[in-house]
Amino acid sequence: MSEGTLWSADLGALHVDTDANKGLWGYLWLQMDKKTFKEWLDATLTDLAAAHNIELTRKLRRFHKSFYEQTIVTLRDKLQADEAFIYHPVPLTYMPLVMHATRIHCEARDASSCEGITAATVPPPEIPEWQQRTGSIPFPSPHLGADGVRVTRSYPADSTIMMTSVTYHWHTPPGLPDVLLRGHHDDPEVIAAALEALDDFARTLRLPDAAH
Repeated sequence: MSEGTLWSADLGALHVDTDANKGLWGYLWLQMDKKTFKEWLDATLTDLAAAHNIELTRKLRRFHKSFYEQTIVTLRDKLQADEAFIYHPVPLTYMPLVMHATRIHCEARDASSCEGITAATVPPPEIPEWQQRTGSIPFPSPHLGADGVRVTRSYPADSTIMMTSVTYHWHTPPGLPDVLLRGHHDDPEVIAAALEALDDFARTLRLPDAAH
């Protein structure tokens, strides 16, 4: 993708903004017509194949086309995400790592009490507690305040896949929306390898109206 096609300058009134490294992070438009989607996908996959030095086969192209079509619909219509971002260092032979940001309104006293954080990190109730691993740490943000938390959770998606989710949540002052940043992957090693970069990216998020 050419310079200047990402981030605030071309996106109008962003819900959630970032000045993250464009070499590491790509923007995933949640509203695209078919022609724009094809052009975006072709350019993105060509760039990533060159960056990872692998051949872009028909099978890989089909896999990513299907993945992104489903992901866009799910994020936009089911999860009502405001923004979505792709972590480029994941090789094309793996499922992409997509992080999505959503604003929620919560007037609870602290982040862990907000309904959004619970819904985002609790896997289906039919999964026994002993099969899940959860970790939570405080996660302050230079833009979104000190009342933040990062929750990681691993749980079996089926008999062969261990799903790992990462959720960041910042509880902002009254009158400002909270921000949730979420993503998941079917390979725990991908999340583990990306965690430092995810933390760095999470710290770049801000609410445009609160930036002044």
